[in-house]
Amino acid sequence: MACGKLCIAYSGGVDSAFLLHVAYDVLGNNAMAVLVDSPVLARRDKDAAVDILEKLGVRYEIVGENPFESAEFAENNRMRCYFCKRNNYTLIKDVAHRNGIDCVADGQNADDALSPYRPGIKAGNEMGVISPLAECGLTKADIRLYSKQLGVVTWDKPANACLSSRIPYGSEITRERLATVEAAEETLRTRGMEGCRVRWHDTIARIEAPQAYFNVILNTPEIVNEIKSLGFKYITLDLEGFRSGSMN
Repeated sequence: MACGKLCIAYSGGVDSAFLLHVAYDVLGNNAMAVLVDSPVLARRDKDAAVDILEKLGVRYEIVGENPFESAEFAENNRMRCYFCKRNNYTLIKDVAHRNGIDCVADGQNADDALSPYRPGIKAGNEMGVISPLAECGLTKADIRLYSKQLGVVTWDKPANACLSSRIPYGSEITRERLATVEAAEETLRTRGMEGCRVRWHDTIARIEAPQAYFNVILNTPEIVNEIKSLGFKYITLDLEGFRSGSMN
């Protein structure tokens, strides 16, 4: 699909950042980004995403979103991502239309398109969002490689997902729980440990981390103390390490 103007659903992740760089290089000011700011987006990740936009010089807007307006999201059933994405794409398309842009694109890649469980993709398809990276057959590995060659700073950024993915399906999502897991993960990130997850299990915080960090976590009692201070009774380290989508 040819688009003379393009609005990108931008998150600051590897895929959407690469797509934005290429779109801006080709289309100039006919490309723009929309970042949805929501309680499910960690503050550190939002700041990093905005920093990329500012340095690139691309047109962008930040729109606030309250996912708790959707009862289906807060109830946290297995279609949670579908309802959240529909809300996000509605906001993004409104911005695009206001700026005279008909085409809205996301950062879905060819690997995502093969995943058996991606309710967010269903939402995008229903709303006419295009996925240029997937259409070109670009995998995550391809995007990292080309990002490195183009000097896109996110080329080696660890995979990430919204904070709601830390809450098991069937457990209510609340602002407090999202803030708690964000603070728990920040305890690890401030010590240089990226790519970790802290999964919420009521009184238990389950840390998923790359195995290279195991020794540091096990031998840094301050980590346990800081995470316990957030209201958890037990802190566990998952011996299988980090697995994307382990809560699905």
